[in-house]
Amino acid sequence: MKFLFRFIITKILALKAKHFLKKNRIQVIAVTGSIAKTTTKEAIYHLLKKHFKIYKSPQGFNTELGISLAILQEEKSGFSSVRAWYRILKKALFGEKEIFQKIILEMGADKPGDIKKLTKIARPKIGVITNVNPVHLQKGQFKDMEDIRKEKNSLIKNMGKDGIAILNYDDPMVRSMETSAQKMSYGLGADLDVRGSDVEVLNKSLKFKVSYKNEDQLLNVPVLGGFQVYAFLAAIAVALKFGMDLKECAETLKDFKMPPSRMNPLSGFNKSIIIDSSYNASPTSMAKALELLDELRSDRKIAALGTMNELGDMAKEAHLALGGQAAKVADILVAVGPEAVTIKQGAMDAGMQEKDIYTFLDSEEAGHALKGMLEPKDLVLVKGSQNKVRMEKLVKVILEHPEQAKLLLCRQDEAWGNI
Repeated sequence: MKFLFRFIITKILALKAKHFLKKNRIQVIAVTGSIAKTTTKEAIYHLLKKHFKIYKSPQGFNTELGISLAILQEEKSGFSSVRAWYRILKKALFGEKEIFQKIILEMGADKPGDIKKLTKIARPKIGVITNVNPVHLQKGQFKDMEDIRKEKNSLIKNMGKDGIAILNYDDPMVRSMETSAQKMSYGLGADLDVRGSDVEVLNKSLKFKVSYKNEDQLLNVPVLGGFQVYAFLAAIAVALKFGMDLKECAETLKDFKMPPSRMNPLSGFNKSIIIDSSYNASPTSMAKALELLDELRSDRKIAALGTMNELGDMAKEAHLALGGQAAKVADILVAVGPEAVTIKQGAMDAGMQEKDIYTFLDSEEAGHALKGMLEPKDLVLVKGSQNKVRMEKLVKVILEHPEQAKLLLCRQDEAWGNI
């Protein structure tokens, strides 16, 4: 019954959202990829908001139901509440909506055919593809990386010649994608349309140079991690297509802020420092986060890592590798979730002593244990997947001011609190 109810609501909202876009001629900028969709979306919005009346989808609204809600300017899901869905439907079907020139949407995919459903609702004028990585590989999802590549390609494959495909050419799977649209390449390699270089990771910001045609510009963006450069190169490519120049992009990105739980530095208990990346995790994003932990200076480094979901047959291998990576950069490892013991084994195989490794099934319990260990100036990286892991619960426990959790962390509304 619940499935039928959700199916009906999804189809009603999809029809309404599609009609709203078409009626008001709203231009769609769509972002897909295995990782970095949200940061890319946020960076595009930050660059364009001064020039256009523009709207962006709320965090996590990247499914068929999610993008319909986003287009209709709803910022919350009804989850399993019939009463909440009734209010949403009433507002979506009959309420007044603001008319925007452009809308930026994340388009996610858990299985083949998902993006095709999304592009039927919102046909993109600009399609951005960030990367292809091993995610959503459980039974009933994708078979392999090629399956994921084909799915991501479907965002741009049927775009017309008036469309623009903005592609990360450092990723060979993205480079090989087919489209009739105009292509604009970005990355750190040679001979690209928008090229980054001289990347420098600082304690509080990311410095890099961008080259476009015959112009070069230095940027200093207040984010952590060299891997973040790709999100900003993609966003700059979009901005250039809308008439901005590199100098304006550099000036605008000086005050960019990451969304909650996306590599944000936070003040922790007992004067520790937290790098909060608890929103989600995959093997690639975990590796990048640990690289950042290695690059930053601290007398003692702690990696609090949660299980990575939806990896299918590669789950054990991926978590053993994660433990091995953590052992190289962390003084203490806190592993959380169903694969915590596997992460521990990987760390011990790489030479980490068992006394420096702690395993937990529950992230909140892990937080309380970690809180008792924290010393001044400890640097704590927190990262893990969403379902059944929820590492933001650990972060909340070890915050210097836990009462600020709603402002600082992901998934803090009442509905998530009841899950």
